[in-house]
Amino acid sequence: MIVDFIYDVATPNGYLAHKVIPEFEKRTNTSFNYVPCLAGGIFKLTNNTPPLIANADVKNKSDYFFVEMNRWIKKHKIGRFKNNSNFPQNSLLIQRGAIAAKQLDILKEYVECTMSGMWEKDLNIQEKDVLQQALENDGIDHKKIFEIIETQECKDQLIANTSWAVEKGAFGIPTFLIDDQIFFGKDHMYQLEEYINSKKE
Repeated sequence: MIVDFIYDVATPNGYLAHKVIPEFEKRTNTSFNYVPCLAGGIFKLTNNTPPLIANADVKNKSDYFFVEMNRWIKKHKIGRFKNNSNFPQNSLLIQRGAIAAKQLDILKEYVECTMSGMWEKDLNIQEKDVLQQALENDGIDHKKIFEIIETQECKDQLIANTSWAVEKGAFGIPTFLIDDQIFFGKDHMYQLEEYINSKKE
């Protein structure tokens, strides 16, 4: 079975979901298809607001966001996570790069590089030169990536992915799609697993 993962590197919960996917795949005998989208585009199309902005004036709620995040990190032993000092970042260039990487069949390597850069190495990878250096350090041909990034086809594909995700029911990141079912948030991945297991019965 294949699960579509609506993802954007710029969201911490997207990263935290990404870190548990390998074990999830082994446990459930599934594969995750990473679909690069723009979180900002999804928010705009659905009239949604990022949680840290939406909850900024709600007493205790923003604090709980980090409490829950730290519980997840501890439970899954995610030792390298760091809050990015440049958060929030504009992920447009990065996500266009993901479209290019998918075209070049190196999306897995690209995702690892950019997720690590954003949420482990505290890089300001919204900046072109920083992104290029991060890719080069990981042995990824950034010249080919950036050649594709500049094409209209690449730009249109990211828009199309984002629109498709919203049409399928997405309103934030991370979102998981399988069959006609939608699961939102890393904290509901257990429901995704229950659904997958029920299909095997």
